[in-house]
Amino acid sequence: MRKTIITLIAAAALLFSFSACEKTENKEQTDSSTPDYSPSESLIINQGFKANDSVRTAFLIDSLQKTGDLTPMAAAIFRASYHEQFCRRSDYDIVTERLFTAAYRLAQPDDHLKWYYNFCGNRLAYYLYMGHNYEGCLRVAVPLLTTTDSLGNSPKDQTNLYSLLCCCYVKLDQPDKAEETGKKARSYCWEVLAKDSSAANHRMFINSYARIKDAYVRVKNWEKTREWMEFNDSIGRLYKRRYPDDSVWPIYDGFTHLDRAIKAWSLGLTDSAAAEYAEFRKYDCAYGLVGLTQSNDYLMPAERWEDAADNYRALDWFIANCVSEVFMEEIYSYYMPKFRANLNAGRMNEALFVAKQISDIFDSTYVRQKRSQMAEMATIYDTQGKEMEIARQKAELSHERWIGTLAALALITTFFIIYTLYRRRAGKRLQAAHAKLQQAYDQLEETTTAKERIESELRIARNIQMSMVPNVFPECDGLDMFASMVPAKEVGGDLYGYFLQGDSLYLCVGDVSGKGVPASLFMAQSARLFRTLASEGMAPADIAVRMNNELSEGNDNNMFVTMFIGLIHLDSGQFDFCNCGHNPPVIDGQFLRMTHVNQPIGIMEGLPFRGETLPDIRGHQLLIYTDGLTEAENPQKALLGDNRLIQLMADAARLSSHEVIDMLTKAVEQHRSGAEPSDDLTLMCITLKK
Repeated sequence: MRKTIITLIAAAALLFSFSACEKTENKEQTDSSTPDYSPSESLIINQGFKANDSVRTAFLIDSLQKTGDLTPMAAAIFRASYHEQFCRRSDYDIVTERLFTAAYRLAQPDDHLKWYYNFCGNRLAYYLYMGHNYEGCLRVAVPLLTTTDSLGNSPKDQTNLYSLLCCCYVKLDQPDKAEETGKKARSYCWEVLAKDSSAANHRMFINSYARIKDAYVRVKNWEKTREWMEFNDSIGRLYKRRYPDDSVWPIYDGFTHLDRAIKAWSLGLTDSAAAEYAEFRKYDCAYGLVGLTQSNDYLMPAERWEDAADNYRALDWFIANCVSEVFMEEIYSYYMPKFRANLNAGRMNEALFVAKQISDIFDSTYVRQKRSQMAEMATIYDTQGKEMEIARQKAELSHERWIGTLAALALITTFFIIYTLYRRRAGKRLQAAHAKLQQAYDQLEETTTAKERIESELRIARNIQMSMVPNVFPECDGLDMFASMVPAKEVGGDLYGYFLQGDSLYLCVGDVSGKGVPASLFMAQSARLFRTLASEGMAPADIAVRMNNELSEGNDNNMFVTMFIGLIHLDSGQFDFCNCGHNPPVIDGQFLRMTHVNQPIGIMEGLPFRGETLPDIRGHQLLIYTDGLTEAENPQKALLGDNRLIQLMADAARLSSHEVIDMLTKAVEQHRSGAEPSDDLTLMCITLKK
């Protein structure tokens, strides 16, 4: 099925292409990526596209081309963009693809407006992929990437091309090339976010890389599916910290539950998968085209045939109204699974109806797709012997059409055979189920013993981890300091620490991406590095740089840690700090305003970190915490939130640090109202008297 998850990228690309007067912060990028429009081209953009006037836009394109004020290349590009903006029925439209193909043939990389070649190529590559023409997409996308420097491709163009390349190689069963382009896509993501962490860039990367995850789901490569889920989840968590009020979260949060259901099922955790899928069904996005389509990525492998059959029935309306062209991949990815779902659910009449649908549409779909591929080849590649190649393909098409017809007849025959044998096999299945039940009972005692052993080992790991954070705090004149850490699971990824050397008190609070054993190991390494570097008397920003370089090396799992690193000069009250993507501390009941937030530690080697200074914090109360405080959830999934935190701290000015920690811990427990903690909770409170 074609995915609409990248609709935002398509819309953003179209808007960007016709923003002639837009100014950007990077002048060098503007000069190389924005074309020098002629007066005629500017007229079309400003009075047609920007005004969202379809009639005026079409009239201007036709009129200016007839008078010679618009070149054939520019006219073809504007005409393709016009059809994409005003006439397209769905994410894929064959007319739009053909218009961009014609425009791409005219726009060459040595034209005076090289930007047009880049824009056409990106849009054409997208439509070829959405039309399942993966070879055609590669023929367009690969040359575009080789001209990146001269064309000045924007971040969204690069992201689109790398993700499309990876998806094509996945669908064409070329895992090595898919892995290579996927690694380039990952590296490019962190590089861009380190320079520009805007909300638009976060959404662009999440949507593009969700497309790669979907491609691996289609080929049932569950290991790579989980890998891309975790990678996208890392970007999502960073995005949510920076833009918690973005309007996209009801959609992203819903699909996160669906991804977790697929991931849990692939790991054999059937109960967890079912619970996550039930959470997904509480969101509105579960009942649209994308939600219903991707639900089957979980329901079909999990053999929930009744639910899958209901899902396909709900999808029928979208297929009839939103899908203008049916391709062979739709038969494979929609109609065939729909047949299997109804068959295994015992809905024989509906299964027979779907089999007839496949028989009716197979021949015409096969012929149309072959013709579309031949037309695309003939348009892009004008070589000698083209007529002979087309004639040969027509002969093959005639032969393969007969094969397809026979396959459809065989499908219907197979259905009746299956139906006849269905009742006989039911009795045998009952006997087999009884045998499996006996076997499961025999294995229960062994499983219980193994589970108790694992729980014992996790308790030991928890004790080791808790011993790594200090529970005794420095006793200095005028210093009141206390901290606590409560892991959400047996082991967690939060950390805190301090190092006292003379009148210099180093401190840190951090939150590692992910949970469980991997996060606890990364936490242990982070805590060790902090203490080692603090003992060398380095500034907080320099500690962040050294830690980032050390943790980035060999970080194949793409883990990172948000961390607040501080240095209090006890004699003067001066407070030097470096915030590495962490929650803003609270000082005297208000969030600390910072100039530099920096990126988390461990993302990419060589990234800069900037520190800041408060002249004197004596007489001020400082609270540093992890998001387990503000993101604590109650049974209705409501968060404790920033406003509630400020309310709590407004009445805490006269409390000691220990009392502040106890008060906040109790507030979190009361807010959860018995719900399981969703994240680790770490708190540190410091007051330095005057």
